[in-house]
Amino acid sequence: MSDKRKKIGVVIISLMLVILVVALVRFIHHRMRYAVSNAVFVETDHLVNLGFEDVSGRLLKVFKDEGEEVKKGEAVALLDKTPYQDEVKRLTARLKALKHKQAAEEILRSRVAREVALNEALAQDEIERLKAQEEALSAKINALDTQIAQLQRDTKRLERLYAKKLIAKHQLEESQTALAKALEDKKALLAQLKALRLGQDQARKKLLLAQNQYKQVAQLDKELASLAEQIKALSAALARTKLFLAHCVLKSPINGVVAKRFHVAGDVVAPGEPVLALVDPHDLYVLVLLEETKLHGVRPGCPARIRIDAYPDKPFEGVVSEVLPATAAKFALVPRDISAGEFTKVAQRVPVKIRLTKGPVRLLRVGLGGEVEIRRHE
Repeated sequence: MSDKRKKIGVVIISLMLVILVVALVRFIHHRMRYAVSNAVFVETDHLVNLGFEDVSGRLLKVFKDEGEEVKKGEAVALLDKTPYQDEVKRLTARLKALKHKQAAEEILRSRVAREVALNEALAQDEIERLKAQEEALSAKINALDTQIAQLQRDTKRLERLYAKKLIAKHQLEESQTALAKALEDKKALLAQLKALRLGQDQARKKLLLAQNQYKQVAQLDKELASLAEQIKALSAALARTKLFLAHCVLKSPINGVVAKRFHVAGDVVAPGEPVLALVDPHDLYVLVLLEETKLHGVRPGCPARIRIDAYPDKPFEGVVSEVLPATAAKFALVPRDISAGEFTKVAQRVPVKIRLTKGPVRLLRVGLGGEVEIRRHE
């Protein structure tokens, strides 16, 4: 009985040794084929900090909480619009008043320009008419001067003949009467000529006055140009304020998940200050800090199996997309100082990026940890 028990014990021990050896061989074979690490983190290079671009104020509402999904173009937060709405009303009223003033100035300018042109034309016509009359009157005076000269010669000749009793007295008197009448006619014509010249002076003054009114038109043009500039600036300000008003609604630029909420309703936020942080699940990848001693055979394209601690029953698969060219220690906040010659051999870790190809990616969150097995390239 004792021998039989010994044999059974030997058989059991032998089986255990065989199982242990097989397990050890399988373990060594697995470690030779796979690079295994638990320095695994879920990461993203496209964390979107979402905030109001160019407006500030009090948050009325934040529509999404951490972990909730958002769609591209969906409203995620609302800022108090009242200050911008009031500014839009003020600018709209001011712009309307300026446009009314511009319309009135344009009507006035048009009326003044027409009056100036009309007055100038009338004054010019009056000057031309008076000049023509002056020329005609001057011609009459010249003709009358010739007649007077002839009458004066005739009168002198008749006076000599009358003195010699060669003619009757009435002949002399007729000549003297004709001369006196011609002189009176010339005097009247000279008075008319003087009046015409005074009329021309008045017409020229009217012309100058009409031409001076062009200065009023020029002044109105300057005022209209100034109003146009004010309207342009005010229109730009109104358009900008309306844009600010539209920006009071914060919309998501991507399809993603809220990774972090920085503010709640009632907070006052400044332009550009983050309200939410969004992450696109499709941009998530697994970062492995792989020891340098396990790096052989690991290259882009190697398949990987991933287990996330938060979801142990959810398998994930991926492919190595990049093996970074520097170790993680090279970018540490406090790098090792070996300038004094003090050095301890430590296995460095090289960051390896794995692109996820299979598994419930939407469950993942940035920063989750786990384990990975990377199939080495043979």
